[in-house]
Amino acid sequence: MTSIEERLKGLESENQIRALTNSFADICISGNAERFGALWIADGTWTLAKPLDMEIRGRESITALFLELAAGKRFFCQRLHSGIITILGDRATARWIISEEAANHDGSSYQSTAIYDDRLVLDDGKWLFEARHCKFIDISHTGNHA
Repeated sequence: MTSIEERLKGLESENQIRALTNSFADICISGNAERFGALWIADGTWTLAKPLDMEIRGRESITALFLELAAGKRFFCQRLHSGIITILGDRATARWIISEEAANHDGSSYQSTAIYDDRLVLDDGKWLFEARHCKFIDISHTGNHA
């Protein structure tokens, strides 16, 4: 049986990981690149599977991609539907089902459903993304309505 301190530490870690992931979703709509970069370890990896088919390494490159993706959008909203977190000491994995909705400056828009598989590390008392892998399940596009 685990001690109360160990159980409390596990609950705190899970709460911090959920807050980290919620921050990712919140930043998607606010567009704050500085906050976005702060979610990752220095040599983190962000993978966006097909149809984007991208793998970006390093906090600076991840932040640059975030800015590039946001530049063409009037808004981008990400919603978390569930999350399963497994914590093993100062490392963790998580799996999230998400939906996204975006409107582009050209009047087109899309909705998607995806799964994020994450690896996280506890870095100086703070949980950060080591790797995020996004697999799209469905993407529905609409035409230009401008």
